[in-house]
Amino acid sequence: MAKTQFKIEYDMQGVPVTLLWQYIFMPHGLEQWFADEVRQDGKTFTFIWDDVPQQAALVSVRSGVYARFHWKDDGRERTFFEMRILVSELTDNKTLQITDFADSPGDVPESKDMWNQSIAALKRRLGL
Repeated sequence: MAKTQFKIEYDMQGVPVTLLWQYIFMPHGLEQWFADEVRQDGKTFTFIWDDVPQQAALVSVRSGVYARFHWKDDGRERTFFEMRILVSELTDNKTLQITDFADSPGDVPESKDMWNQSIAALKRRLGL
């Protein structure tokens, strides 16, 4: 069964891009809001929640702009999760855009809630 892609955007006004990048790509930053522990070995990231590891391959990255990961235990090549920093040229507003996949259309609200909770923790860390 095909997964359902969704995108969510979060206002990150006032956060320097270099700081936001550290929180969405660097293991020490991701540990502050995304996972209990994050290890990186080359292009393999291991995210640990409640002592349960889950590995993801870094499939695409542009420093300061986006990072795209593919869960290694998900055989579907076309699914991924991506964190992208968008900056408006006119206003300099910064937005964090999340692209992810839910198992079914009915699971999208639960997946969005998970991201909302995680991003709320990130915003607290950033003082927003």
